[in-house]
Amino acid sequence: MSKFNRKGGLLIAASLAFALPLAACSGSEEAATGETVSNDTLASQLASADSLSSASSALNESGLAQIFDGTANYTLLAPDDAAFEAASSLQLDDPANRALLAEVLRDHILPGAMSGNDIGKAIDDTGGPVEMKTMGDTTVTFAKAEDGSITVTSSDGSEAHFAGDAVMTSNGSAIPIDTILRKI
Repeated sequence: MSKFNRKGGLLIAASLAFALPLAACSGSEEAATGETVSNDTLASQLASADSLSSASSALNESGLAQIFDGTANYTLLAPDDAAFEAASSLQLDDPANRALLAEVLRDHILPGAMSGNDIGKAIDDTGGPVEMKTMGDTTVTFAKAEDGSITVTSSDGSEAHFAGDAVMTSNGSAIPIDTILRKI
């Protein structure tokens, strides 16, 4: 099980993940955090999410979209459309760079379904930044700025800010961020 680390202390990732007891019917329900949770899969919701169409396309092109159609819960730190445009120098849309695209995206995928509120609560509960391992085996660090906004910093030093409400679904969540976590 993945763990959050802070100065030697451990916070089990499951404490951030919340139960998503959803009915088999379509539609949406309220999570314990008051956020709307869709009964659809994350892959299907990303395709229609505002400003996340580039992330949806990138997941499809890289072959990673299928993990968001399964039953396991994940959180995607989803670069918004402007973030993909700003990272055009990486040429992630070039078919010759599909392996690089998959590598970059794995560094944006976390185990468990979390919202921005869950991450903010973990930061508050630990009294400072929290770290988590990505599917790409890199470490991301979440911290709160003085204005209460949440930043995420990758192990390579690239930093993004939460850029909207999480898309919450039956098998995970996508938190929009304003930058691709990769040094350009």
